[in-house]
Order: sequence, then structure tokens, then C-alpha cells
Amino acid sequence: MPSKKEDRTPIVTILGHVDHGKTSILDRIRNTNVQSKEAGGITQGVSVFSVQLADKKDLIPEITFVDTPGHESFDLMRSRGGSIADIVLLVVAADDGIKPQTKESIEIINAAEAKPIVVINKIDLPNIDIPKVKRDLAAAGISVEGMGGKIPVVEVSAKTGKGIDTLLETISATAEVEGLVDHGKLANGVKGRAYVLESVKDNSKGFLTSIVMTQGEMSIGDWVAYVSGNKVVLDRIKGLISDSMNINEPFVSGTGGEVLGISGMAPLGTEIISLESKNLKLVEEILLPENAAKKEIPVEDAVEKETAEDSEEDQNAALLSAIFGSGSKEDLEGGNLNVILKASSEGALEAIKSSLEKLEVDGFKVNFISTEVGNITHKDIESAAVTKAIILGFEVEVDPTAKSDMDRKRVLVRTYDIIYKLIDEVNDALTALAAPEEAEEDLGSAKLMQIFVLSDGSKVLGGRVADGKIKRGEKCYIVRDDDIIAEGRITSLRENKRQINEALKGTEFGAIVEPTPDIVQEGDFLHCFKVTKL
Repeated sequence: MPSKKEDRTPIVTILGHVDHGKTSILDRIRNTNVQSKEAGGITQGVSVFSVQLADKKDLIPEITFVDTPGHESFDLMRSRGGSIADIVLLVVAADDGIKPQTKESIEIINAAEAKPIVVINKIDLPNIDIPKVKRDLAAAGISVEGMGGKIPVVEVSAKTGKGIDTLLETISATAEVEGLVDHGKLANGVKGRAYVLESVKDNSKGFLTSIVMTQGEMSIGDWVAYVSGNKVVLDRIKGLISDSMNINEPFVSGTGGEVLGISGMAPLGTEIISLESKNLKLVEEILLPENAAKKEIPVEDAVEKETAEDSEEDQNAALLSAIFGSGSKEDLEGGNLNVILKASSEGALEAIKSSLEKLEVDGFKVNFISTEVGNITHKDIESAAVTKAIILGFEVEVDPTAKSDMDRKRVLVRTYDIIYKLIDEVNDALTALAAPEEAEEDLGSAKLMQIFVLSDGSKVLGGRVADGKIKRGEKCYIVRDDDIIAEGRITSLRENKRQINEALKGTEFGAIVEPTPDIVQEGDFLHCFKVTKL
């Protein structure tokens, strides 16, 4: 660890679009393989770690990296990581160029007081156009060196390692030029300031808080303070764990890791100060004035809100079929899907909640009964049964006692390890709920007598109307032995080569159905029906 001095370890955040190789670049830098361990190959949480560079000539001795999630639903954590960085690496894939999260990352860079370095990755791939990538970056507001701008650009391949040493040299040079120093003087009695990146609950260690030191230092035994809701919380540090598993070495400015001893979930994005001694009055003078304008709603208020919405509690049984295959929505005319959300970390919980809150389709949206970190418990099952809620879990398990209650109380529980699958499934469900219900009106049926295959692969179904009528433009089923084997729409209907709109009982016809039914044969029946919206 660097000693406590004016020059400090630079904090570097890596941003960019999903799958552009952010974590792979960091893997190459620290010679690990985190990417292969991530569910879906996508970084799911904020990771902070330091890389020693002492063996590399003319480089600063250490760099601290904050790896941020790549999926769009983690925009809150990604913004948080960018806001504390000295240097931001903007990763762009040479074969993919500027994408939505690239533009979002550029907005974060512009809002933060951080120096950007553009990293063009995947230069090992064929048929890439790096000059075009640079032109597109300029059009998006990032003008790199060699294209009329001053922003450094480094071309790398995380796969082969090409350009990685140049990237480290560029980071080092940028840090030296900027003269990274602590920001301002610490107040009397304050040892250091840190920024909360993540908070998780470990079954054996209790609460673990991931931080980055922005000023001063933090040591084991220090009293620390932060604002939660409308009050100041004081705790004492019991342990410090760096990414290299160094235990209880002080965290100094520009470094970070996990803190043991914080008794609860420190709000993400909150500043934590370490103290020379326990001094509540000093803490209130320092923290409360600057936090007074952004106090959070106490947790108790959110719990009381649950009982104020009893009129909605019966809606979920009607929503379940559209989401996960059970229940009915026949009495539903818009409303909320009651959800109990559990996640493995505070950051994931916040990101999922934020994403689901944005989902609304024609009045259908998600209503959170509770959101908590930890496994799904008996208490959650009881709450879901009372409020007619479903339980969604991200990277958590269902406790044994809860498993035995799920079926008995008819509570639906879904768990995920990839966040976008959770969000997409709920979004699809709300879309299905918003779609108007439909009814089928039988028009008629016909027995198929001959099947003709045309040169383009389409099939003409030759048949005779047995009852009712067969109508062009309407939907149909192909039925064999009372089983539906295909479904489509009648796009062409002819009688003796003459195009007709409908064929009546006893009439022979030739019909084309799209999509073309593959397994249709003579003797099958064509049932024509009209779909009406209720």
C-alpha cells in the first residue's frame, strides 16, 4: 500500500457498452479470469481492486480500478463509479463502435471531473475500421489525439494482451500530469473520507461494505460515521479486507476494499468519514448540514405504506398466468403487480428496483411490497401470501423453511442469476397483460383433399368446405385427430384459379396459409376462425 502522502493512488473507472470487453481488459491487467465467472458474461456488481505496478519502469506504483456493470439496468452503479474516478477508461469495441451505453458513458464522463482515456478494444478481429470508430467518437463529443482532439486513445486486444502495457503507461502519464492529490484539508478530528460503492450481507461475516478512499485513511478500530435516512450512524471498524486479501492494513486515499463492522446497509453513494475518536457532535456538524437537503424516507414509512394499499392485494392472482403460467386476469382492468424483491447486494437491489420502477405498460406496473438483501425466508412467504405478491430473487437462495411453505401457501417464487432475464420477463408479462383479450369466433371447417407444393416452397391446400365458410384474411388451425398441428392465416383463396374472398359449404377451393404448415397432409382439417378483441 502507498504511504500517506500528498500524491495518491489514482482511481480509475472503466466504462463502455456491454460486451465491449471492459472486464476482459481488467482480467488481462491483473492476470485473472473474472469474466468467465460472471453470469451471462456480464459484470453484475461494482468491483474495486488495486494493481501493483512497481515492477514497471517509470510507472506510478499502484492504480486502483473500479469495475462497473455493463448491463443497462446498472446505470445507477455505473454513474456512481464514474463520479469518484480521477481517470475514466472509455472502452469501445473496434468491431461494434458507438452503442447506447457508450453514449451514456460519455454523458457520465462529461458530468464527472475525471480525465478520459479512450480504449479501442478487439483490434485482433478482422475487418475493423478504427478511423471510423474515432470519427464516430468525435461526433459523440469525444475528440481523441490524432483526430484534432487532446483525449488519449489506446488500441488494445484484451484477448492477446497487445497494447495493455501502453494503456498502463498512458494511465500513469495522465496521473503524473494531473498531479493527483487529496482534495482539500480534512476537518479536525477526521482521519479520512470514503465513498460507498456496494453493501452486501454475508452469512458468516455480517455486513460487508465496499468503499473507495477519496481522502486520508481508515484503519481497524476507527470510529466511522455516515448518514442514513435522517440520522447519523456511528460504527467501529472491525476489519479491513483489500482485493488482494490483505487483512487489516489501513486503507489510504485512492485505495479501497471491504469494511467489516458497519452494522447495517450503508446507503450506496454515501460518504463515510473515519474519526480520530468517537465524537457525535463533530459528526453531526460535518455530515448533517450537507445531507439535510437529501434525507431519505425512513424504512418504517415504506412499511406502513404497504397496509395503505389493501385494495390492490387481490390483483396478483390475476396477473400470475400472464407472467409465469398460473392464475387468471379476467377481472383485472389495470393495476399493479405486487412484488417482494430479494437480492444478494444493496447495489443489485437498487439497480433492479430502479429498472422495474421504469416499467409501465398501459397502466400496468410493479408495486414493491418490500425490497431487501438476503435469502428468501419464511417471513417473505408469509408476506407474499397476505399481499398476493410474487417473490423475485436475484443471486439468492430459498431457505429450507421457505421452500416447504411455498406450495402450501401457493406463493410463486422465481430466482435469477442474470438480471436482464428478470427484467425482460417482467416486462414481457406487463406487455401481455396490457394487450386486449381476444375471443375466437368459428367460421367454418374444410377437409383437405390435395396438397400442392409450388416452386417457391409454399403450399396450396386443396379442400372442400364441410360447414360454414372459409374466408380469406382470417386465421386458421390445421387439425389432425382433434389435435392442432399448425396455425396460420389464409393469405390466398381461389376457386378454379379465380381469387375469391370466401368459400361456402360444399365449395372446393385452393388456399395458401402463412406461415406455410410443414407437416400438413391429405385428410387433415382446416378450421377457419375470426379473432375479435373484447
